[in-house]
Amino acid sequence: MTTTQDPKRLRFSVIVASHQRPWWLKRCLTALRQLDHPAFEIVIVADSDSLKQLEGDDFKGISHDAPGLSRARNMGIAEASGDVCAFIDDDAVPEPRWLAHHEDALHKTGADACVGYVRGRNGISFQSRVESIDAEGETHREPSPDSDPFIPELKAGRALKLIGTNTVLTKNALAKLGGFDSAYAFYMDDSDISLRVAQMGMTAAVAPFAEVHHAFAPSVRRTDLRAPTDLGDIGRSMAIFMRRHRGIAEKALFERVCAREKTRLLRHMVQGTCEPSDISLRMAGLVEGWQAGLTVQLPKIELTLSESREKFRKVAPLRGHAVVTSRLIRRKKRMAEAEKLAQIGQRASIFSFSLTPVRHLVRYSDSGVWVQTGGQFGRTDREDRLFRWCRFAERAETEIRRVAKQRGI
Repeated sequence: MTTTQDPKRLRFSVIVASHQRPWWLKRCLTALRQLDHPAFEIVIVADSDSLKQLEGDDFKGISHDAPGLSRARNMGIAEASGDVCAFIDDDAVPEPRWLAHHEDALHKTGADACVGYVRGRNGISFQSRVESIDAEGETHREPSPDSDPFIPELKAGRALKLIGTNTVLTKNALAKLGGFDSAYAFYMDDSDISLRVAQMGMTAAVAPFAEVHHAFAPSVRRTDLRAPTDLGDIGRSMAIFMRRHRGIAEKALFERVCAREKTRLLRHMVQGTCEPSDISLRMAGLVEGWQAGLTVQLPKIELTLSESREKFRKVAPLRGHAVVTSRLIRRKKRMAEAEKLAQIGQRASIFSFSLTPVRHLVRYSDSGVWVQTGGQFGRTDREDRLFRWCRFAERAETEIRRVAKQRGI
């Protein structure tokens, strides 16, 4: 891996691709500005209306009104001036030490790419940790230690899956790869580049403490309860993936994709998040997308670097991380104190517990504060016991320690 001359100092370009989700984009930008790293810039590729709603001049804004995640990411790479490009979705927020842990992993392993862990909507359970992908498009769970950075040992034919909302790649690696494959409008783009990293003999590492919280915001493809509203792009992308990697016969993959998506729709129907009549319509869209993916002309995978690329636009780093603790009765007042700290450019976390066994939740507020709530005796990890006796100060200390590495507390 080729980096800057100073091995202790990598410059990161954080790239966010967004399309018609201005509220989520603002929230993501707020969290990015709070990153605890000495050298990073922010590159936002979004529709013009969303860009107009963003305040400040501490980011590079690129207008891109047409949908297409891979193309948008490649536009961001072209304008990036850092040594490493970090990718995050607009409906996600990174923990403050996100880039620091990725940088540590790149240095310790010498890898060309790195992926971190992703937490889900409750801020505690994991959406993904260590996964691999094969040429058939199948994802496999791999051992996921909470440890120092590492390069996992995988079975032949598998590549470490570089989750699109929490992945970094060196600029040199991206240039050799040709960036993301613009044939993918959505879905399988990160799986594709994961396989190409492995096929080109590059290495990919895991940084367990480089964490991102991913909300799965509603879009034209899914509701706020994650029920699919359109499966066309999934069918199209799976057909393109098959043509690019030839890991499985066309009929076998088509049957597998149809079975998987129908199972998902039936699960939503049972949960009451979609209607029985929706299933045939969604499946028809999946088939239509598959047919389109079989016939679309596949472009050459290559990056076009901008001749007018701006110099590195470094974001001014913040210092420290304030911690506020509160019982339920004082939560409103203490939350206002934490929000004031965020308003003046301070990172802040509040841990507020009721005298109950209610399970814990973590969220990142619109005002830029990390908020953890729940019962003093409730469980954080979903595998913990339902009730645990402890003193308030003891519980607060435990929860602060749990996230200290990720937040720089």
